[in-house]
Amino acid sequence: MARTNLLKGIGVFAIVVIVVVGATAATGTLLSGASPSGDTEAPAYDSGLLPTAVDDSGTVEPPQSDETKTVVIDQSHGNAVGESDMEPLVDALIESGHDVRFYSGGTDSGFGGGTGGLSSGGSGLNATLRSADAFVVANPASAYTSGEINGIESFADAGGRVLLLADPVPPSASTQSIPVNIPIGTGSGTATTPGQPTNLAANFGISFGAGYLFDMENNANNYQRIYADPSGDDALTAGADRLVFDDATALTTDADATPIVQSDAQSSATRRDGTYPVAVRTDSVVAIGNTEFLAPDSATVADNDAFVSNIASFLVTGDKQPGVPEPADAATGPGTGTGGFGDQPDTTPTLPGNGTSP
Repeated sequence: MARTNLLKGIGVFAIVVIVVVGATAATGTLLSGASPSGDTEAPAYDSGLLPTAVDDSGTVEPPQSDETKTVVIDQSHGNAVGESDMEPLVDALIESGHDVRFYSGGTDSGFGGGTGGLSSGGSGLNATLRSADAFVVANPASAYTSGEINGIESFADAGGRVLLLADPVPPSASTQSIPVNIPIGTGSGTATTPGQPTNLAANFGISFGAGYLFDMENNANNYQRIYADPSGDDALTAGADRLVFDDATALTTDADATPIVQSDAQSSATRRDGTYPVAVRTDSVVAIGNTEFLAPDSATVADNDAFVSNIASFLVTGDKQPGVPEPADAATGPGTGTGGFGDQPDTTPTLPGNGTSP
């Protein structure tokens, strides 16, 4: 009897060992991803959320023009975009022999001289524009004075090319006639909260929106990285069938301005679907509700390279009358000449690319 009980106990113990060993082996198989047949390759889980590739192999081409032109980029209003943020555009202009100057108020620093050299000088904004061919404004943190606005309008009327760029205004920024924001830090590395050239753009019948555009379904792998398409057949969108803008804002215009790029998206300001202009043009003035597309990592995405190349050509293919805006005098008054920084028509250094040495 005792022997029978012992044999039963041994049998139960053997069964338990077999079950435990079998379970451990099965668990090891599951954890290792191996199938019972010994195949160690398990199929990848398809979540359906893999990013869609967006071509980024474009090249920004230098513009073609018959003579050297001078492009002035404003940095005198706490502008939150610097040279490195628009490097593809600047490089394309310099490569084709044009002069690029960064105006900072008392000092103009630039690249060019027809050969890509560095040049500098001090003058007021309107005095600087007299010998320039194009003027670029991006994300200013302070408003333009009435004298500056009058001078820039005269500059555009005389055939000078004007490019206005701005991103959405952060919710915390002041929103009066123009957001006036305080620079963060000091020196050449100063960063500022982006603003918009509201009062300057309004003079050309253009207004920048406050909110950003987004698309939750059809986007370039981020809901704020929207697609946009040409509207019409403007030369600025030649070869640019599909554009990508990251953190763009919509524009509104009067009857004199024509949308040239639009996006089917939603606005964070209204939460409404619509077709929103992202770039507009009126004569020699172009406004774009984004600056990111000029950056090195964005300028070659989709057809952005063609758009940036066309913008470079736009800046240097105008026929601007020299000497405009005119100096202030008894007839015109200070509104057309001072520009808020003082007018120095007799001492302003001639900018490179206008037939004389700097």
